[in-house]
Amino acid sequence: MTPPIRTFLLALAASALACSHAPERPAVAEADPLAATVVAAAPSAVAGSTGATGLVEPWRRAMPSTLLMGRVESILKREGDRVRRGETLARIDARDVDARKAQADAALSAARAAEANARAMRERMERLEARQAASRKNVEDAVLAHEAALAQRRAAEQAVAAASIYSGDAKVQAPFDGVVTARHVEAGDMAAPGASLFTLEDLSKVKVEATVAESAAAALAPGNPVEVRFTTGIARTATITEILPATDPRSRTVVVRVVLDNVDGALRSGSFARLALPGPEGGAAGASVPESAVVRRGPLTGLFVAEAGIARLRWVTLGAAREGSVEVLTGLAAGERVVAPVPPSLEDGRRLTEAAR
Repeated sequence: MTPPIRTFLLALAASALACSHAPERPAVAEADPLAATVVAAAPSAVAGSTGATGLVEPWRRAMPSTLLMGRVESILKREGDRVRRGETLARIDARDVDARKAQADAALSAARAAEANARAMRERMERLEARQAASRKNVEDAVLAHEAALAQRRAAEQAVAAASIYSGDAKVQAPFDGVVTARHVEAGDMAAPGASLFTLEDLSKVKVEATVAESAAAALAPGNPVEVRFTTGIARTATITEILPATDPRSRTVVVRVVLDNVDGALRSGSFARLALPGPEGGAAGASVPESAVVRRGPLTGLFVAEAGIARLRWVTLGAAREGSVEVLTGLAAGERVVAPVPPSLEDGRRLTEAAR
């Protein structure tokens, strides 16, 4: 037997031995059937509605920074703190800037004194010329000297203004009333010009922006009523504020924006929200299922649909919940059979035995 053939046979035997000792893992469908209650989805009372998932955004968001390169001297506000416009968030060590400001102030004082002296000399020469006690050349020299001193004074004033800006930038201030949602530095860190030090959000209002298919957006208009349901369980009724005019050429979707008041601060930015939008007149009716049939995994919602005795997990878009039932906007048709309530051990692909109700 040649060495290559011997090597191949040894590898094949080792593989067969390994497989013979591997523990058997039966597929989910081969496990014992799970007893579960199965119900038929009822026709929804709301027809032609469109569902969309959106992200909650603050009314305003800012990331305050500084123009200075310096060490962060102190942090005055932290995550969760509410701040007012103009309130100091942090201080930057600005001793070198303060020194330059002092030099600019001194230079301005000297320039003002020189300009006052040149102005006095000009006025003197003009009086002497009137009495024919000074030549025209003396007057012209005095005028030019005064104008030069005046220009130097103005330059010194601008230098003081620039130094004042940098000196004031040692205090990182809030641009509006809001909440500090993130802090990007610690005391002792080096602050770089333009680098954000905090994230500040105005949550007095929130925006929910959702993408809707271009065909569905054709039936929408600003002012249309919409129900917004948040992952925290909160539901609000609002109206469409804006439909952005541009269509995404790749997904053929349009952005729909809804603005909601958030005076109580119950709505948080970054969370998901579901919009139940009005659809075209005469649209197909949706479906309604018991709330106990809903499976929630993060921002996703789904149902276990019974298909030929097998539980199939299907992701859907939900609408309004009323009296123990929830409307399914997309992903399920009326009459399809779903598991309700969902047993904790139920998995996708598990065989079912319908339990007596």
